Amino acid sequence: MMNSKSIKSVVIIAIIVVIFGLVYFLFKTIFGNNSDNYNQYLKDYKVNEYIPTYVSDESMVKIYLNDYVYNMYYDIDKAYNSLDENYRNEKFGNKENYINYVNSLNYSTYNLTRYYKQEKDGYIIFGAYDQNNNLYIFKTKGVMQYVVFLDDYTVEI
Repeated sequence: MMNSKSIKSVVIIAIIVVIFGLVYFLFKTIFGNNSDNYNQYLKDYKVNEYIPTYVSDESMVKIYLNDYVYNMYYDIDKAYNSLDENYRNEKFGNKENYINYVNSLNYSTYNLTRYYKQEKDGYIIFGAYDQNNNLYIFKTKGVMQYVVFLDDYTVEI
């Protein structure tokens, strides 16, 4: 038989367990049930949603210039093929002459000092000058779709 002291202990423990259970349930209900919000987020999430971003002309010129100069030093085939075909044939004739030209530049840093932008025949043309006054002309059809000219007199752009 259980004495009254042990019955009181069991009742107190049972009350404590019930109180902790209620507190846990209330806490979970009020603060911890974010799964509905998370599921709502997933429900409203749109794949390939268009988010407009503004990129300045100067930033775009820097991106083109960085891409082209990087390719000149680390992927010469890609740089050579990014030249306008008529310009490439008229100016260099073959890839070996282009490689000699790139090697003659021989500078380790370049910085955009000035640029211009114009629209012509449905193309956007960016001209960029580096600190050595080298000219890079990017005739763009779309973002990162461009051909390069290294002067403005060899062929008509």
